[in-house]
Amino acid sequence: AQADTPEKTMSYSKTDSDRAPHIRDDLKTLAESTLTAAALRRDTGQARRVRDVVSHIVDPHRFPWIREGRDPTPEERAQAVMASSVLAAIRKVETRRRSNARKEQEAAVESLLVDIGFQQVPPRKIALLDSAPRPGAFCRESLLGDSRADFVVRLHDRRAMPLECKASNSSVNSFKRINHEALGKARSWIAGFGTRQVTPAAVIAGVFAPANLETAQDGGLAIVWSHRLTDLAVFIESTGNADAGTR
Repeated sequence: AQADTPEKTMSYSKTDSDRAPHIRDDLKTLAESTLTAAALRRDTGQARRVRDVVSHIVDPHRFPWIREGRDPTPEERAQAVMASSVLAAIRKVETRRRSNARKEQEAAVESLLVDIGFQQVPPRKIALLDSAPRPGAFCRESLLGDSRADFVVRLHDRRAMPLECKASNSSVNSFKRINHEALGKARSWIAGFGTRQVTPAAVIAGVFAPANLETAQDGGLAIVWSHRLTDLAVFIESTGNADAGTR
């Protein structure tokens, strides 16, 4: 693809962004574009903005011909396809590992809650805490206020504990998992219900930058490591022994 042919450049960019939706969203913002084929054909200014953004951020080692404004040689094209395929495979493996780790975390949390005497009740929408499980009960993936939680646990003292399960394979990835996702939800819950009614928490596994964890804790998110789930049990049991019921 040549730098002065936006349609060809976009065919590469769209394929790449299809494998990573967040990249497509970033490109929409940076280029002020919807990225639809119809819009790019109709609006040449929009197409040029997309081309310019992609040309600026494209990997010059994998795609040297783009910045040089020429067609790739057969060898360059083959090497670029191979490198891109390897990177895509790595990302798929990383995503699968995170997904498996999260499933294991959720199963372990559910087992722990049952072991300490909490009863599982059906998922539900929780606009007000009156709709939450009764003390001594929990529900799996449910909408609490405006954000979805992996678990909503009703503590013995009647506070709700929305709980997220997060796995990260790098310190860079940890910012997205803990600060953007988990802390973002925690702030929403605290703003909507107040610190006296909710105590957001996250169970984490993998690699997390200490600075990111400190920021999350300072923002009101309690953090428990997956390999130390007994800490979660100790906290829950410390909230009292009110009569448990289900709703």
